[in-house]
Amino acid sequence: MKLNINKHLKVGLIIISIISLCMVSFLLYKAVNNPGFKDEKVSLYSYDHKTNVNYRVFLKPNILYSEESITEGNTYITEFVDYINTFFKYEFHGERVADIKGDYEITAVVEGYTGEGDTYKSIWKKNLILIGLTPFNSKDKTILIEKQIPLKLEKYNNFAEQVIKDTKIGCQSKITVFWNVNIKAETDKGLIEEKMSPTMIIPLNNNYFEIMGQLSQEKPENIEETKQVQLPVNKKIVVTYSVVAGILLIILTFLIFFTKAAVAMNPLEKKLKKIFKNHGDRLVALNNEVAITCENYNAVKSIDDLVRIADEIAKPIMYKYSADFKDMTEFYVFDDTQMYVVDLKNVLLEDNKEKKKSENDRPRFGKSLFKLKNKTAKKEEAETEKET
Repeated sequence: MKLNINKHLKVGLIIISIISLCMVSFLLYKAVNNPGFKDEKVSLYSYDHKTNVNYRVFLKPNILYSEESITEGNTYITEFVDYINTFFKYEFHGERVADIKGDYEITAVVEGYTGEGDTYKSIWKKNLILIGLTPFNSKDKTILIEKQIPLKLEKYNNFAEQVIKDTKIGCQSKITVFWNVNIKAETDKGLIEEKMSPTMIIPLNNNYFEIMGQLSQEKPENIEETKQVQLPVNKKIVVTYSVVAGILLIILTFLIFFTKAAVAMNPLEKKLKKIFKNHGDRLVALNNEVAITCENYNAVKSIDDLVRIADEIAKPIMYKYSADFKDMTEFYVFDDTQMYVVDLKNVLLEDNKEKKKSENDRPRFGKSLFKLKNKTAKKEEAETEKET
């Protein structure tokens, strides 16, 4: 059994379902076949370079230590220190062979200063070159530079002391050693340019001291290229679109095969249904034809008028029953000498005439405006003639 629904509603729902199904199907196709892309960095050439500065403090003969030297990370008594032996090491490791060129130098700054952190202020300084600019080159995957430099602590303490004495400025002093390395490596994927500069800081003119600074640096790096990589299919979205598409397909199938457009109701049938709905308890159905025995026959305009007459004379409203609604067109009320009749065919005819008349009498903007202009023009002509 098919469900009756309004014809226009059925067509509208089918169109909406088809459009929605097409849209969801397109989104489903796109989600499966074109899930999108993301930018991803791909390494073309990886390399690592690092510097490291180690040291060992060598001692003068003294009553405290039996060892010849002391290792890193200790506190050192200035009076016992002979020199500080430093070991500088730089390494470059590339993924493939490259044309490696560069240079290095080792410099130092003896400086007098005051304050720490934000209050730090340099008062004087002296730049020293320990090893001048030294070039290097290699066509290989790796390069290794090693250098050993002894620092005579007493020499720098005496220098700082002399500056303080000559300037008569009492301040703290220190020596900072810089190992500066510049490197360029021409690879099959581009040029690499890097700089490194580990530092060692040694306080001067103190009874004891600790060695500080950034003694090691390491920087693993890559020459990278950004590529667009396709994203994997989002299963949740695919399942969601599939479920929605399935529901829409079921709805469309139901609308096409399990519903039918309701036939528009005949005006007479519509009128009869309204009469039986509003006045059904007042109507009397007759199996036989109505016997006309009254002297006077009165046609009544509407069923409502007939109901009022029936109420007034306290009589029922009768009609000849028929299985075909087209035959039930007349309703009667009988009095002793009067017969009142409503013919639905005449009622519908009158309704149609009134409807057409109403449509014809409806004012139209264009005509109304034209009439208004004519009326105004005629009025102005009349006034002109009157003045003349």
